[in-house]
Amino acid sequence: MDKDIERRWTCYVQIDDDEKAVQISRDEVQEHLEKGRRLWVDILAPTAEDTGWLEDVFDFHTLALSDVLNNDVQPKQETYDEVLFTVFGAVNFNPGEYAFDTINLNLFLTDRYIVTTHSLPLRTVHSVRRKIKNEAGLLSQGADHVYYLLLDNLVDRYVTLIDEMENDIEDLEEAIFAGEEIDIQETLFALKRKTTHAKRSLRPKKEALKVLVYRELPQISDETRTNLRDILDHVSASISNIESHRELLNSLMDSYMSRISNKMNQVMEMLSIIATIMLPLSFLTGLFGMNFNNIPGLHTEYGFWLLVLFMFLMVAGMIGLFKKKGIL
Repeated sequence: MDKDIERRWTCYVQIDDDEKAVQISRDEVQEHLEKGRRLWVDILAPTAEDTGWLEDVFDFHTLALSDVLNNDVQPKQETYDEVLFTVFGAVNFNPGEYAFDTINLNLFLTDRYIVTTHSLPLRTVHSVRRKIKNEAGLLSQGADHVYYLLLDNLVDRYVTLIDEMENDIEDLEEAIFAGEEIDIQETLFALKRKTTHAKRSLRPKKEALKVLVYRELPQISDETRTNLRDILDHVSASISNIESHRELLNSLMDSYMSRISNKMNQVMEMLSIIATIMLPLSFLTGLFGMNFNNIPGLHTEYGFWLLVLFMFLMVAGMIGLFKKKGIL
């Protein structure tokens, strides 16, 4: 088998219900499929050749296979004969990606097998794959159980990010009220962008899960439907939390702008006090600086020092008055 296919394809089959699932090569899939055994086939970065193989072996619909090669498809469910095709956005944890950027996880589900594809590595798939490999009889519980495990793990990743975002908001709130000198405005806007991305990402998932929970689908057992309802509750709670986060961020923005306004008012008040003090001083210096010879006290021995003393007493008197009025 081609090394590239071996690297990108991971296939498991449940031969004995009481044993762990066995990893097989792509070339062995059709043999176990014909024997009616439960299978999970996962494909990383599917190509046109891969989708052609899936069409030949599993007889998947060409419209669903075209969606596999397009990462911009919105979350959805479609039924093609006995196959339930689902597109679900998973959190992209790959380096350099912003929070809540998503990678589509495409799932083909029947009562006997599940096929998943994704363009980049996903922690969700890796986590469930480890369970399948290490826990006996997990795949024997049904392909729809693997389907549930994938969606549950995927949603848990979102919940983790939302919890981290909540911690960031709490830290920001403490920083604002403590008067810490950090780039609060940039942090506020970054968190608001995160809440927007999170809400935009979770809403389609909620609608998709509603279809899975409330529509009678032969590929999904009653037990799995109950489990999916629990995932739906988590998504609904997460969306409510995001709304609360947005309201808190709006409140923090108002508090921050009020704090900035108060600082500006304090600066303007100080400038006004300085201008008020300087105005009479400027008047006196301007008066005695006029080009006249007959200004009283201009040519006396102590005229300059008397003027300085008078100006000093005036400043002291004005400062005392401002303090008495509570301005300083």
